[in-house]
Amino acid sequence: MGQKIGAAACCPEAYELGEWDFYNITLKVTSDVLIPRPDSEHLVDIALEFLRRDARGRLPCKILDLCCGSGCIGLAVEANYPGVTVTYGDISEPALAVARSNGCRDVRTLDALSPPPSELLGTYGVFVCNPPYAAPGDPALDASVSDFEPHIALFGGADGLDFYRSLLPDWLAALRPGGLFAVEVGYDQAETVLRIAQDAGLDNVSIRKDYAGHDRVVFGYRKANDDG
Repeated sequence: MGQKIGAAACCPEAYELGEWDFYNITLKVTSDVLIPRPDSEHLVDIALEFLRRDARGRLPCKILDLCCGSGCIGLAVEANYPGVTVTYGDISEPALAVARSNGCRDVRTLDALSPPPSELLGTYGVFVCNPPYAAPGDPALDASVSDFEPHIALFGGADGLDFYRSLLPDWLAALRPGGLFAVEVGYDQAETVLRIAQDAGLDNVSIRKDYAGHDRVVFGYRKANDDG
């Protein structure tokens, strides 16, 4: 996210156009969802790397895209790895309507701040999530973002970390043993989220940088012998 600008921000081009490109696909976007950004492409990369390396021969592989917004992350994975099935979850019904308009099929109302429904436990091989992670008053939040993009998808509590504390350990249980867990994080949050993940029992936790060199994704794996 860029630095705040002094003048009043203009409506982002993506909302004016009603569509935006992400990972070589074009998506419908409205002001009910975040504009897909290159930062989130790294979540797609990590999911595809895992599928091509570790999940080969174990299809159908199920993926959960939580806090899905427009559905950009899951749709990009689907477009580049045919045969997977994706569940798209979000607490915002208007956002889910946008996801449906983009062709998302298994779309569900899911609250990332609550434990997963029992029927989802141990279901997925891949969990990806770009949760709200900004803190109120964050000087790195550009006015074009804070003035126009949905606050429900931006702000993650007083310190921006509320969703990570809920996702780990609660939503780790939605994964099968050995499954991939990957979350996007703010530019200065990776080390804290890494510790939260390690404390929750995530295995082989790593950090992936974005194109600007900022720590952007924290990811790891549910332990292969974890049946809980």
